Amino acid sequence: MTLVDIARKDLGKKEKPGNTGFEDKQLEKDMIAVGWEAGWAWCAAIQEKWIKEAYPEKYESLKGMFVASAVATFRNLYKAGFPLSMVPTVGALVYWQRMHDGVAQWQGHAGVVSQVVSEKEFYSIEGNTNGSGGREGDGVYEKHRFVKDVDDGLKVIGFIMI
Repeated sequence: MTLVDIARKDLGKKEKPGNTGFEDKQLEKDMIAVGWEAGWAWCAAIQEKWIKEAYPEKYESLKGMFVASAVATFRNLYKAGFPLSMVPTVGALVYWQRMHDGVAQWQGHAGVVSQVVSEKEFYSIEGNTNGSGGREGDGVYEKHRFVKDVDDGLKVIGFIMI
């Protein structure tokens, strides 16, 4: 199974309020196994879970790179030499950084590219997000996204292939 196939299996799974756990007990067990802890943001942790399932032969070399911060996870993978692009590719990990008045913030978000429409438009499967477009995450969803410059909101900082 591909990384996208693995991620698709978790679509619609929900978290308990406040990042305290998951309604699906197997998902919670799998997330704890990759180092997620209650209270942490989990968009990068679920990427690690999906990679562990899709690429078990690569997993050992990736341990410790996925952390509670999507931006820090992106930096870890980039520094480790994984290929970086600004063009979406199916199966690539996608990372965003929150912008406020044109200034990059420490917060971010992460997902897996599931479909490419164009060099600037794609779909991604993301954990710790929601279906309504709000900031507070409640589950795993597939979302329609764009690569564009923004002064406020989420800005794509790169796509990384594992």
